[in-house]
Amino acid sequence: MGSLRLSPWTAAASAQRGFPSAGPAPEWSGRRARPRCAPRTAPVSASASSSLGAGRLRTGMEHEWLWDCRGGGRDYAREMETAVRVVQVACTLCQRVQDWLLRSSSDAGGRVHAKLDRSPVTVADWGVQAIVSWLLSDSFRDENVSIVAEEDDETLSSSDGAALLESVVDAVNECLVEAPMYGLRSPEKQLSAHDVIQAIRKCSSVGGPKGKFWVLDPVDGTLGFVRGDQYAIALALIEDGEVVLGVLGCPNYPMKKEWLNYHQKYYRLMSNVAPPPSGSWHKGCVMYAQKGCGQAWMQPLVHDFGKLDWHHPREIQVSSIRDPVSATFCEPVEKANSSHSFTAGLAHSVGLRKQPLRVYSMVKYAAIARGDAEIFMKFARAGYKEKIWDHAAGVVIIQEAGGVVTDAGGRPLDFSRGVYLEGLDRGIIACSEALLHQRIVDAVDASWNSSTL
Repeated sequence: MGSLRLSPWTAAASAQRGFPSAGPAPEWSGRRARPRCAPRTAPVSASASSSLGAGRLRTGMEHEWLWDCRGGGRDYAREMETAVRVVQVACTLCQRVQDWLLRSSSDAGGRVHAKLDRSPVTVADWGVQAIVSWLLSDSFRDENVSIVAEEDDETLSSSDGAALLESVVDAVNECLVEAPMYGLRSPEKQLSAHDVIQAIRKCSSVGGPKGKFWVLDPVDGTLGFVRGDQYAIALALIEDGEVVLGVLGCPNYPMKKEWLNYHQKYYRLMSNVAPPPSGSWHKGCVMYAQKGCGQAWMQPLVHDFGKLDWHHPREIQVSSIRDPVSATFCEPVEKANSSHSFTAGLAHSVGLRKQPLRVYSMVKYAAIARGDAEIFMKFARAGYKEKIWDHAAGVVIIQEAGGVVTDAGGRPLDFSRGVYLEGLDRGIIACSEALLHQRIVDAVDASWNSSTL
């Protein structure tokens, strides 16, 4: 079972530095007969643990502040803790940029640009990529950190990109100075424009079947982001072609399901009237899971809650609904990304009666992982190739929460063949339950030849 424990030394050290202390973590017991993650009892050397943050461990001191779930016999404690912290920082940057965009819509054009495929890219996309790159490299500085990510620096490095680059550098430094709040190290001095460009350029790995590399989508669902809607920061670790852990930051996806329908507009309205006290809204969340642990977890954002909440993470599980009549299915908002007509036909053929929940970004995976929806279907039009950063983190979180994710032929998604999901059979189907999943796979087989995809 996933367990995070804060040692007395770390709590004391955090308090001395003025950082919020999460306090000791509770012992958790799972409800399902799955591999159990227990707190680590063996001490960890300072050299092995220094990259975990929280003021850095001093030479010769020991602590137990580690995620300890050895799914498949492998230990990813450092990677998991660091990834959650890094995504928390990235969420803060995104929230600040999105608030600025929405409050300054008349002059926001300078922070939103169009890529060659006409999809939008913002200061937040580049800023998150730079922050994640810098923090991972700093945290694992004894290792060669390899990162596959969506953005490049071409626009920022162009002759007319100076003002945009300045905005990115400002956003990055504003967040990095607060890194100790998240248990990470700040740079000794502010990053220069050159430093930021180099951090973005470092995310140039092409993946593949061997070795260990991180996969990042800095802002998944940028269109939702600029519209004040759902988006996600997605970070996953792949080793030898297999996704071994995933973290999804969902800044506009509330901790409580009942806030889903109205929380964004209402939150913004009330925030303008009177800023809510820290922690009162739990406006967004971070979800995370490690392959083989059999559990997935969720915690509130530091930006909303005021501190890293290792003390009260919430276990998330997929829905137990099996009847298609009661099931909710998700699909992309934009028709260019998926065929709404084909999914509507599939939904009718398997007995789904609810209107589709159209959601920007990998938040669709988050909705299934925590039981807010049961099905996600995506069938891209001919010629479109799915990228690994759009799926890696969400896939492992759904699987560890008890769900199923495959291509439309029922085969696991293959993350070992570079930046694209090569060999994908028609589309992607994610479900909360195996029988429901099989019904959809069968329906695809029955209706595919008559489709226009």
